[in-house]
Amino acid sequence: MSDMKKRTRKIDKIVALEASEEQRLGQQAGRSRRRLDEQLARLGELNAYRHTYASKSPSGPSVSSAQWQDYQNFLQRLDGAVQAQQQIVNDCEQNLETHRQRWLAKRRRLESLERVLEKYQQQDRAYEDRLEQKVLDDLPAPQNAGFSNDD
Repeated sequence: MSDMKKRTRKIDKIVALEASEEQRLGQQAGRSRRRLDEQLARLGELNAYRHTYASKSPSGPSVSSAQWQDYQNFLQRLDGAVQAQQQIVNDCEQNLETHRQRWLAKRRRLESLERVLEKYQQQDRAYEDRLEQKVLDDLPAPQNAGFSNDD
């Protein structure tokens, strides 16, 4: 096997490994995106619940100070839950961006390696074509099979 073919095989194996890693990183970024979407949905639900609960504040003369205090405490706990969920969303956004950047870097590297592989394959084909042409050029010219111009 020629050295050219060996280098092409090597780069082909590297491209296959890089493609596998690029796919894995893409899947990881996809999972990060789904997790972010889930956490955003939870944040939306919490905000909607907090808004609904806040709009139903107890009022009137029949509300005791204890009931009012319980209502206020619950609103504070809801606010805390919203803030905690917002932090989870922020963390998920950061995580997604990290995974996305890793995938993009791997994608760029893979595309570069694929271009190198294509170049090597073209060089291999050109080399084989030249060898084939050389073999054809070195073949003896066909003899006139019993025909002569004297007839």
